[in-house]
Amino acid sequence: MSTLLLYGILVIASLAMLLFVVGFICFQLSLGMLTTLFYAVAGKMLLSAFALLLISAIITALMVIAQELSAYFQQDAAALRQVLAAHTRRQHLQQQAEQENRQLAYVQRMKRLRLLAANDRKHLRSLYIAIHLELQAIKAQLPANHYATMRKTLRQYHKRADAKAMLALRQQILCR
Repeated sequence: MSTLLLYGILVIASLAMLLFVVGFICFQLSLGMLTTLFYAVAGKMLLSAFALLLISAIITALMVIAQELSAYFQQDAAALRQVLAAHTRRQHLQQQAEQENRQLAYVQRMKRLRLLAANDRKHLRSLYIAIHLELQAIKAQLPANHYATMRKTLRQYHKRADAKAMLALRQQILCR
C-alpha cells in the first residue's frame, strides 16, 4: 500500500475527528444547525476514510496474492520445487534404508542371542549329565546323605545355570 495513500486516509480521519470536536463545541454554544452540519460531514468523512482504508487493504492483498502466484508458477520456482521434492524423497529413502538396516541388525542380534542361549542350555545339560554320571560312578564310595547332598547341589546349580559352580562340584567329585 502506498504511503501517500495511507497518509491521505489518516488526514481525512483526522479532519473528521476535528469536525466532531468543532461540532461538540457548537453543541455547547447551542448552535444546533452548525452542530448537525459538522456531525453529518464528520461522519461521512470518517466513513469514507474507513472505506478507503478497506479498499486499499483489499487491493494490496490482491496485488500480493497475484505476485505470489506469478512467482509460484515461474519456471525456475517449479524447477526448484522439483529439485527439493527429489532431495526430500532421497532423504526419506535413506532414512528408510537406515531404519531397515537397524531393524535387520536387531533381528540378527536377537537370533544370535537365542541361538547362543539354546547352545548354552545344551552344553549345560550335557555338563549336568556328565557330572551326574560321574557322581553315580562314585556313589558306592560316598555316604548316602553326602551323595544326596551333592546330587541336590548339582540340580540347584543346573537350575541356576551356574556352569562355574557345576565345574567346581565336578572337581570335588574327581578329587574323591
